[in-house]
Amino acid sequence: MAAAYVRIHQAILEQIRSGKLQPGDKLASERDLAAKFEVSLMTARHAVSILQQEGCVIRRVGSGTFVAPSTSGGQRLQDPHELFSGKLVGRLAAAQILAPGALLPEPMAGQNCGLLSRVWTSGTARLIEEQIWIPAKNEKELRKLGTTPLLAWLSVDGLFAKETIEAVVVQGTAVLRLTQTLYDGSQRAVAHRVALCQGDRMRVQRIIQR
Repeated sequence: MAAAYVRIHQAILEQIRSGKLQPGDKLASERDLAAKFEVSLMTARHAVSILQQEGCVIRRVGSGTFVAPSTSGGQRLQDPHELFSGKLVGRLAAAQILAPGALLPEPMAGQNCGLLSRVWTSGTARLIEEQIWIPAKNEKELRKLGTTPLLAWLSVDGLFAKETIEAVVVQGTAVLRLTQTLYDGSQRAVAHRVALCQGDRMRVQRIIQR
């Protein structure tokens, strides 16, 4: 089961994506969210803080939290599984700590990283194969990420991405390869991922900075 703050984050995000919450609409208070989801106030506050970091909501002192205008039209940084219609189910395929000196993607060079492999499916269809390089001290720490959306996991200020999407052929099948490096506000790489996506089921419409 996803962490409590992730459940709150995803529930609000789905309301924004579906149009139930429109730009300018006021969110429930953090206290009301805590009561609704039966969690602590700190947990609800953490979920709202992540939405703020993603540029999905705006906090106004003395007034509350509101859906940001920039979230309309899907214009925000998204995880690959959010680019598909319908609900996808994630599965952790493998997790390993890479040995010192192991070959890393260039942006992650010099860091002690783990490699996480995940698969996202819809029914029997295998839609995304995802690999994530992320700093980690041990395999137990790495496995905590599990199938949590990476953007929700990376609770850092000023998060932005450098991204390429290209058509490639893998084992005779045409797919879209999404390569994404995520940076914090000091321009330090905090994660790098490569996702192979079934392009006929994928829709991209967004900017890639938050």
